[in-house]
Amino acid sequence: MFYFLIVIALLIPIAVVGLLVFAYKKLSTKHFLILIALIAGAPYLTYKLYERAFMLEVVPDAFGVTLISYSKEESWGFGPGGNEAGIRIFPLPESVSHRIRDHGMDFFNNMPPNKDQQNRSWQGQYSDWEETPIKPGRNWGESKTVGNLDIYDYICAYGFCIEIEPSIVEKANSIINSPGSFYAYGRIGIIVVSPQKNLVMYFYNG
Repeated sequence: MFYFLIVIALLIPIAVVGLLVFAYKKLSTKHFLILIALIAGAPYLTYKLYERAFMLEVVPDAFGVTLISYSKEESWGFGPGGNEAGIRIFPLPESVSHRIRDHGMDFFNNMPPNKDQQNRSWQGQYSDWEETPIKPGRNWGESKTVGNLDIYDYICAYGFCIEIEPSIVEKANSIINSPGSFYAYGRIGIIVVSPQKNLVMYFYNG
């Protein structure tokens, strides 16, 4: 298998070069440049699609989320000794927000399981949903009080921090310290759902 992969790795660039030589002879300059742009951009596009799918995996399917409106994430090191911190913001469809406003906690307690949960491992799986304001503890700092939390208290709990846009921090802090939203802890991170703001927030430390 190892040698087979080496052969494939060698054949791919040879095939690409052969395709370019053939295209250069057959295509006009304009179309040849378009082909070059497509070939050069394909790896980047593939990576961005994978990144988007990976970032969406933390959101339960029942939320109907398909977009990422903001993300800021950093990693320091790899493996068991590594650290990471991040926040992701997702638009929540109005139809889902409406159902949550109608059913409240019942919406979360009766959510169907994610269809591909086995492939996602722990991501997108939550239990013990609660209503905001978020209670202190669970890496928020025991000295904090309800209604006085800052998302930095959680994201930077281990001393590894990121710089988040002030407007995002203000909006997130307002949501987690006010009634009307819902939250739950996952194996890694916490997810917060605001039907009033049509937002899903996920932030983590580790």
